[in-house]
Amino acid sequence: MNRQRLPPSTYTVAWVSALPIGSAAAAEMLEEKHDDPRSHGSNIDQYVFGRMGDHNVVMAPRLTAVFPSIRFALMVGIGGGVPSAVSDIRLGDVVVGHPHLQHSGVVQYDFGKTGPNGQIMRTGALNAPPKVLLNAIAKLRENHHRHLSTLPTHLSVFDRLQEFRRIGAGSDLLFEATYNHAGGETCNGCDGEMIIERAERGSEEVVIHYGTIASGNQVMKDGGTRDRISAELGGVLCFEMEAAGLAITFPCAVIRGICDYADSHKNKSWQPYAAATAAAATKELLLIIPAEEVAKTDVAGRITDSEKYRVPFSLRGIPRGRFADRPDEMRHLEQVLKPQGQPQSEGCRQQVVVLHGLGGIGKTQLAVEFARKHQAAFTSVFWLDGSSEDSLKQSIADSASRIPEGQIPEASRKYLSGIDGDLDAVIRDSIEWLSRTENKHWLIIFDNVDRDYQQRKTDIDAYDISNYIPEVDHGSVLITTRLASLQQLGETLHLGSVNMSQARAIFRKWYNQDFDLNDSDELLQLLDGLPLALAQAAAYMSETGTSFSTYARLYKEQWKDLMGNEDTAPLRSYGNRSISTTWTVSYNAIHAKNKGAANLLLLWAHLNHKTLPFWILQVGANRSSALAEGLSAWLKHAADDEVKFLKVVRLLRSYCLVESLYGSSTHSTHPVVHQWAFHIQDEYQRAELSRLAVLIIGYAVPDEYATEYHPKQRQLIPHAESWMERMERATVNTEAEVNEDMSYALHMMGMLLSDRGSLYADQGKLAEAEKMYQRALEGYEKALGPHNITSYVPALNTAYSYGMLFENQGRLSDAKLMYLRALRGYKAVFGTDYRWYLAAQERLQNLETSLDSHSDSPTAASRLDQQTDVLPVAGSAGFTTSKRLWLLRKLKLR
Repeated sequence: MNRQRLPPSTYTVAWVSALPIGSAAAAEMLEEKHDDPRSHGSNIDQYVFGRMGDHNVVMAPRLTAVFPSIRFALMVGIGGGVPSAVSDIRLGDVVVGHPHLQHSGVVQYDFGKTGPNGQIMRTGALNAPPKVLLNAIAKLRENHHRHLSTLPTHLSVFDRLQEFRRIGAGSDLLFEATYNHAGGETCNGCDGEMIIERAERGSEEVVIHYGTIASGNQVMKDGGTRDRISAELGGVLCFEMEAAGLAITFPCAVIRGICDYADSHKNKSWQPYAAATAAAATKELLLIIPAEEVAKTDVAGRITDSEKYRVPFSLRGIPRGRFADRPDEMRHLEQVLKPQGQPQSEGCRQQVVVLHGLGGIGKTQLAVEFARKHQAAFTSVFWLDGSSEDSLKQSIADSASRIPEGQIPEASRKYLSGIDGDLDAVIRDSIEWLSRTENKHWLIIFDNVDRDYQQRKTDIDAYDISNYIPEVDHGSVLITTRLASLQQLGETLHLGSVNMSQARAIFRKWYNQDFDLNDSDELLQLLDGLPLALAQAAAYMSETGTSFSTYARLYKEQWKDLMGNEDTAPLRSYGNRSISTTWTVSYNAIHAKNKGAANLLLLWAHLNHKTLPFWILQVGANRSSALAEGLSAWLKHAADDEVKFLKVVRLLRSYCLVESLYGSSTHSTHPVVHQWAFHIQDEYQRAELSRLAVLIIGYAVPDEYATEYHPKQRQLIPHAESWMERMERATVNTEAEVNEDMSYALHMMGMLLSDRGSLYADQGKLAEAEKMYQRALEGYEKALGPHNITSYVPALNTAYSYGMLFENQGRLSDAKLMYLRALRGYKAVFGTDYRWYLAAQERLQNLETSLDSHSDSPTAASRLDQQTDVLPVAGSAGFTTSKRLWLLRKLKLR
């Protein structure tokens, strides 16, 4: 039998059941089912369409689509009852949210300001059910008083489904509020003396209660807490977890079937029957309302405005791990950032929290947990990598691809999938989308904003984060940073060390087994509540079977040996020494198991910390025998194939020294681990691994006409930049042995950074490209001698590329000299018909029209012989025109 397919505009009632058991019960109430009226073929959001009486109803776990004629929602499911002397609530009864005292029917009990003694002072109010539902609820109560209820009739539909029948639910037992469950799936082991005796009801007829429903973000499963909060709120009938989010954004009524008593004795045996009674009561309520009354009700316009901007939550790019609860800090974030429960006058104000603290203290982990826990409270959540401006822009571009089609220009949505595009336009379009008046309830998380904008003269990757925060008075922003200077951007939450109880919880998450608290105290005190150090130690001990006392001894000995001298403790500036020592212990264990894995971590320290895909190693090794030999010597078999590479990465992951990004096949190292792994190297390791990193990057640069050039270019550029940063800050000596292979790799890195088609070319990277070309030319001269370099084609290609770089920078005199050098060499080797000779000749002719014939003054040339033999650093104050001319003369460009 074919089902009807009605237009979306014919559906006037939304029925929301968050849990599968509730959705199943709801579907049984439909008298007729309809086909999905929407155009797409796959019903991934699990919507059900049908008729109930004279009403066309759309059912879903959560409203994410727009139906233009929806008047109200019925939020139906299960909850934990609160029996009291006033309300004789039993399992299987139904609670309908209805205004009572100062509450509208639903109250978010864990939202508000923390007052004296930790008591929460609840702020704001949620919406009461709309008038049409309040009238229907009044009529429902009247019918029950007159014994005219149709609930048993609707409930009889479940007689054919054994799971939903009352007979299979078990005994209805209520224990003293202060008595905790003895353990196990049932209460068979609990003390029968603690059961509260209650008068038997005359029948098993379902009773409906009307009053306040308490909604929160965590399951209520403690009898004492249940009764305390109920008393604070003037009497609560039920606890549940979903209603507040809908009540703040949509006109609705909340109906809950009682499946437990919100105490430690809760189990799932009563859930099916409670879902059935709630569904039956809701159908009775809905059928009271005439269809014409629903048609007269205003359309629920607020969800039409906000839901069209909803972006499905994604874990892509978000670090994941084992989070141990930090309730005080989480509560602070909830109070400031969550849009639910705020008074209407404050609901549209932009909220900014700066999560500030030491590296490794758990800022990112807390931000991740907040995003995952409260994703439903926001129409969109965007996780942005703030470690550099380039990373931030790329994260925004990735987020733009998730924005619904038609809401920003398609070129911006599909920027990442193309080889061309305007990244700045993507940024502008994304910020404009967030700034729209009706798009209010988004959350942006800027993670690892650790570049100090005040030091931008010396750190080209530093940037002003405020340029990327929409200048509108709505939305929520969370920034994680080590920089105290960013606290002025919003409300500050300083994240400090965890207490001993939390430290044990963190340790237990990673240790994966029980332990004696007395045994652990010494070690936990040594690690001083630093979450990253606790996780590292627990992972090591779980992997190796090391005891607490042994690990504590190793910790002390390693600290004395490694960090006794301040010169060998570069991470002391992070403010806590336990990180370094813990990583040293783990590193030694890895080194004992697999030297290639340990050396991979050291090599990684010379590259970018975020990703190291295997293809970068593989491509270079296939092109350069020198690189292949180097990788084999340092990484052993890890570079042979991807399976062996992933095996050593897995070993590093087992000690938490690398992590995988969700939705990606690549891995990353924590920035602090990355820094530490560099500084534990001796002079020989630094020099050799730095050279190896150059070869890896340079030989991995693809041909610029290759299909995958741009995606691979984006992956390689951060590695080139990281290597340059290491060279400048750590004075690694690579000049002594710069050979032909090194020079070629440096040349390709220069090409990578100076590519005019690169999204990075106009972001201050040309100075870095110039340094690469300088090093390449110097290397060719050292390897081949000053005479042979004039006819060595790779050196000529470098000179030609160097000339293009000078031309792009407007340094036309320098560009002319480089083109002349390349032109003479190409002519000597290939003749005047060679394509690169013709290209260089054409560029020279174009330059002649722009150059003053006296630009290379005799005065500048006369000073060439007075220069030293030390190559100046490009971009420095000492890198004058005369020094550049000296370099050109040294390469026989006179």
